[in-house]
Amino acid sequence: MKNKLRKIILNGFQYLYIVTDQYHSNTETNTLTIKVFLEGHKKTPLILDFLTIDHPYAGQQLKSGVALINKLSNTTEIVNLNEPKLIRQLILKGLQNGWTGIDLLEKQDGLLYLSAMGYEIEILKPNRNHEQL
Repeated sequence: MKNKLRKIILNGFQYLYIVTDQYHSNTETNTLTIKVFLEGHKKTPLILDFLTIDHPYAGQQLKSGVALINKLSNTTEIVNLNEPKLIRQLILKGLQNGWTGIDLLEKQDGLLYLSAMGYEIEILKPNRNHEQL
């Protein structure tokens, strides 16, 4: 599958984004990275890194879909970061956190973004107790 930029329009602005992931064999973790660009500003992306445990069968769970509890809505939701509705929410959270699309912002911790959106992220963290699996 080709990695190509996808388009999303939010509040009258066009954004381009790409979702990639990289497996780290030495720690059995996986980093899913989302890069979002305001159209015409490729040098100032919003970069979100989601460092998670690597699931033995699914690999990067946030790319294939994982059930997470949302404390704000008291529901369990399937979180798949290939879905545009979640990309839209992440862009909005990035804008709230000071990203303008024009100014450079340091890499952001994507798991903190998910937590701020109400999701319980403990099952994704690499440092959790593996005896609970």
